[in-house]
Amino acid sequence: MNYNTKKTIITTLLSCLFIAGIFTACDDDFTEEDALNAQQTIDLSIHVIDFFNTTSLQDVSVSVVQDGTTISGTTNEQGVATFTDIEIGGSIPVTVSRENYTTVQRLVSVNVTNFRQGQRTETIPVLSLTENTGTITGRLEIETDVTNEDTEIVPEGTEVTAILDIDDLNGINVIEITATTDANGFYELVVPATSNGINYELTYETLTLDQRIAKNGNEGDLDFPETLPSIDNISTVFNPRGSSVDVPSVPSLVAAVPAPANGRRAIITNVNTSSDGVITNINVFNTGSGYTGSEVAVTITSLFGGTGADITIPVEVGSNGQLSIFADINDGGTGYPTFFEANSAQQAGPNFDFFVEVRTAEILTVNGDYGTGTFRSQRIQ
Repeated sequence: MNYNTKKTIITTLLSCLFIAGIFTACDDDFTEEDALNAQQTIDLSIHVIDFFNTTSLQDVSVSVVQDGTTISGTTNEQGVATFTDIEIGGSIPVTVSRENYTTVQRLVSVNVTNFRQGQRTETIPVLSLTENTGTITGRLEIETDVTNEDTEIVPEGTEVTAILDIDDLNGINVIEITATTDANGFYELVVPATSNGINYELTYETLTLDQRIAKNGNEGDLDFPETLPSIDNISTVFNPRGSSVDVPSVPSLVAAVPAPANGRRAIITNVNTSSDGVITNINVFNTGSGYTGSEVAVTITSLFGGTGADITIPVEVGSNGQLSIFADINDGGTGYPTFFEANSAQQAGPNFDFFVEVRTAEILTVNGDYGTGTFRSQRIQ
């Protein structure tokens, strides 16, 4: 074997050993599956800045959600929080928050066209709640008792939310700032603003509350006098964007006589009172028939108190048991209501401002009224 032949063999053997070593090392430390997996993930960096002065913000809490798992981090001195091994494809929810700044939620794309890219950076601006701000303030009212002339205030803790127009500030995603009402129904929202104004949508919480309301009865009940009017507390929905439901016309004071054993019940329509709550007269609309005896006692039903009335109606002699159209007010009593309508509040729908523009240092007053309700599961008449 000559020298050149030996050299070729040795070179070939060394090359084989080198290649085998490479594949052995790859097999031990980095498999083909590892290589494929490495191409399916990237490092995602979230860069948080102050929108107005474009400076990076440190110590901002940042969280991402992937495969149902929340991963949290904090921005460094450069305003960056980095999350490793984020699976590529689609978008993932990202939330950034810091005290005295708006919380921003955004869907961040993790689609890549270059599998060797390995890293992606998304810049998310936030807005200061201590600089360049305006104020939205107001009071919210509601009719949870339609039997009085006063308007009630909403329950303490009712939410009002200002939503930043998504197209208003160069693509900042939805920003929500929420306040709650105090014991007197007042709320205050401090929101980012500019000298030219920023548009906000206001949303108001839908409330489900018991409403005190007079009713002639429930749907399907017999009419008066078989069914007497009453006051009930009925679960009612107050939807800020709904249409109001009916407020029935209900008399605050009614009078009735019993039905005869054989015949037709007499009907009394109106009960008149003096200014000091004494019953002065009743109107017999239908005198009925079949009554016996010399007179019939009248029963008074008052939704707002009163006592002591003693009223009778004579039975007309030779009239087939019909009652007289004139009642005997033996005692008009005292303390009876002097108004006809039991429901003092008129039917009214909600009244709110949903879109406002806020400027720097401005205090904008926005009041709201939930009205008399938009839905009752208990149907009344």
